[in-house]
Amino acid sequence: MVEIRESIRPTDRSNLAESPGIAGGLPGLINNLLGTQTRLGTLTTDIVALGSAANPAFDSGDAGGAIGSAADVLGNTISYYDGDTAINQFFVDLAAGIVNPGVIWLAGTGAANDLDTSEGDALTSNAAAINTFVSSGGGLMSHGSGDTAYGWLSALLPGIIRESGCESSGATLTAAGNAAFPGLTDANVDGNAGPCHSHFEGDFGGLTTLAIDADGFSYIIGGGADTVIQCGRDGQPPCETPEPEVYHLLGIGLLGMVLGLRRRFPSIKVMP
Repeated sequence: MVEIRESIRPTDRSNLAESPGIAGGLPGLINNLLGTQTRLGTLTTDIVALGSAANPAFDSGDAGGAIGSAADVLGNTISYYDGDTAINQFFVDLAAGIVNPGVIWLAGTGAANDLDTSEGDALTSNAAAINTFVSSGGGLMSHGSGDTAYGWLSALLPGIIRESGCESSGATLTAAGNAAFPGLTDANVDGNAGPCHSHFEGDFGGLTTLAIDADGFSYIIGGGADTVIQCGRDGQPPCETPEPEVYHLLGIGLLGMVLGLRRRFPSIKVMP
């Protein structure tokens, strides 16, 4: 399946858009998200990139270049929304049915042409819309660190805690992680794949632990078919726990998040 962690720069084309060592890099992630999304109606675009402008040169270390390169490799269509005003308008148009993407990709932090504070704030103010998009069958990929990248997740799950500290040597997939990532073994998430730096604690809402580090900390969390991220609190729907075999492409790490909603997950296409 896929592993996303802080040791790999998700906006570095040389690492993600071309590396077969992480399930085909960014093209592999997007390919599987599109293959598992179940949005109703005709898609107006395959991918929506929030927080980046297009970079036709596909420059390394450029967020827009990374997702643009992935879309080019896969032959997918992509629309860019750069700036907080554009991001807010996207969610207005999404609610109105004017746009209907299969995957939302968030530009993350730590590179050029990525999320700034105002764009992170726009995502946070639209956290409920992100939750609705995912629960309606859309795919989501997010990466980065801090409130700029994950303020929207904290808005949905106020009890979730992002803590520093992670030991990848000896890390293992959980039973749910094995079901979610059928193409991976522990070697794909432990020290052989590089270091990890952070983990999750607290209230995961409708999500569960997919991989733990050597100290038993949750550093990849996720959910199953029809996952509702925000659940279990007053005024929210109850959190459901599907059987392990229905867990699939929904992995969250402090550097990355991938969501896709379908009961069966196809094999990964490893890109050259």
